Formats: sequence, C-alpha cells, structure tokens
Amino acid sequence: MKLLNYVQNRIIKKLTPAVKYIVLINCVVAIITYIFYLVTGIELQYIFSIYPTYSEHFHFYQLFTFMFVHSSHPAHIIFNVLFLLIFSPFMELKVGFRNFIISYFLCAWIGFLFINHSYYLNKETVEKRIKLTGINPNTIQLNKKHQVASNYFEKLTPQQQVAVEEYNWVTSKSNGASGALFGIIIFYVVLNILNYRKALFLALGFYLFYNNLTDFLTPSPLINGSCLAHFGGMVGGLLILGFYFIFTVKKNSRESSTAQSFQ
Repeated sequence: MKLLNYVQNRIIKKLTPAVKYIVLINCVVAIITYIFYLVTGIELQYIFSIYPTYSEHFHFYQLFTFMFVHSSHPAHIIFNVLFLLIFSPFMELKVGFRNFIISYFLCAWIGFLFINHSYYLNKETVEKRIKLTGINPNTIQLNKKHQVASNYFEKLTPQQQVAVEEYNWVTSKSNGASGALFGIIIFYVVLNILNYRKALFLALGFYLFYNNLTDFLTPSPLINGSCLAHFGGMVGGLLILGFYFIFTVKKNSRESSTAQSFQ
C-alpha cells in the first residue's frame, strides 16, 4: 500500500505531458499486441519491430514504430515503462514538450544505428562459419518468425547446427524503448550528479550503465547488439546534453544583456 501511494504521489502526479503520451502509447501498443495475438494468433511485434537494413523484412515505417513495441515477455514493457516514469519527467522539464519528443526518437534512432552496425559485423562472421560447414547461407530456411526453421535445422549435422543456430542472431528483430531510455537516463544522471536528494535514482542509473557494460564485455562469439543499442542511446543523450548546455548559455547571455540594457 505504501509503495502504491509513493508511486501515485511521487511519480504519477509529477508526470509531464509528453511523458504521459510516450508511456501511454507504449502501454496501449503492448495491450493491443497481446489482444491481437489472442484473437488472431498473429504477433504484431514481428511487423512493427525493426530489422537490420539488409533484411527484406526491413521497412521504413519501422523507424517510427520499433521504440513503442516490446517483446512478449512482460518484464520488457514493465521495466521500460517504470524507468520512463522515473527519469523522463526531469528531461522534459528541462528541454520542453517538443524537444523531449524529438529526443526520444533521436536516442532510439542512434541506438538502432549502433545495433544495425552489429548486425552487419555479426552477419559476416556467422556466414563465414556457416560456409566452413559446407552450407550456403542463402539456402537456410526460415520460419514465419524469421528464425531458422526447426524442420530444416533437425536435418543438419551437429557441427552444422552449431554454426546455423548463430544465424538467428542476424535475422532477428529489434524493439523496445530502452535505446531512447538510456539516452534519457544519461541526461538525468549528468545534470543531477551532485544532487544528493536524487541519490537513489542516480544509483539506479549507474547500476543500469554498469550492468550494460558488463553484459557487453562478457565473452561471446558475437557482438551483443542490445548493449550496443543502449550505448547508442547514451550517445544520443550526450548530444542532447551538448545542445542543452549551448542553448542554456546563449539564453543566459541574452537575458544578461537584456538586464544590463535596462540598467
């Protein structure tokens, strides 16, 4: 009960307009996706998520939908929305409604540039390994979810299965608000780094950064694209910080000049 009251009084009531819209869209899309799957058996996240730019399943409209779509695992949408509620209002109060919306998309897009780069690097590595087993990557059969088809996979030798299984890394989709979220978090952390009243949320932000870094550095045969997307979002957040500082300095300079002219 105390937790609910805290969330209502300290988070929900302090939500800014743009954050409300972003959170609402994420939640509504998740609900529609779930209901649509129950009724039709069609998983909309395979349509509105984004694919690597070399994929035949990549479409331009996905650049405007993937940051609102989440996987079928509830934790994906729950934690992303929770962190949006915690960190986003501060950013909107600093940059304004329109600029916050632009920042959300910008961080998500830069995150996609990073993960898309990892797709290309992983694709080259995976296809080399697959060719060494005597298989032409272009002949690999995929299912409706754009993953290696099980009936095709079962016919391969154990050595071929090991190589072909990695092919799922370069045909899979990307979705979620986390790229944009990491940009928002870095903005929050930098501007509140000396604010002891925000110590709890600062610690949460640093934990998320640390967790992403350790996941990225964990030994793996292929590049962790999700971690790269988060790094990309952070780059976007730092760019926005740069613009914020520039415009703040200019604004203060103009106000100072105006004040002096009236003296």
